[in-house]
This record gives sequence, C-alpha cells and structure tokens, in this order.
Amino acid sequence: MAIYGYIRVSTDMQTVENQRFEIINFCNRNNIGPVDEWVEETVSGGKEYQKRRLGKLLRRLKKTIC
Repeated sequence: MAIYGYIRVSTDMQTVENQRFEIINFCNRNNIGPVDEWVEETVSGGKEYQKRRLGKLLRRLKKTIC
C-alpha cells in the first residue's frame, strides 16, 4: 500500500517545507513507513476539494480500494 503526503498552502508566502517536516515526524512517531508520493498545491481552502489535487488523489485512492 502506498503512503501519500498531502500538503496545501494558500499563499505564495507560505512554504511546504514545514508541513513536509511535520508529516515526516508524524510518520516516524507513529511507525508509519516513509511517504511514497507527495501531493502539493497552492490553493485556497475555500475551493472545492473535487477541483483541487486533493480531489484527484481521493478519486485515485477510491479506485485502489474498490
């Protein structure tokens, strides 16, 4: 099973590095394997998730589960 890391920032002034660092630490603390694939996007949280990379990732995961 693949492990995905999803990172979203809403402005150009934010960076993905802090979020990536925290996700990696979370995985390490909880004995979760390394992240196989990172999904990153810069988009407002107000935009519907189906129209973001998150929606694409969720559709992909649903296909592998069903």
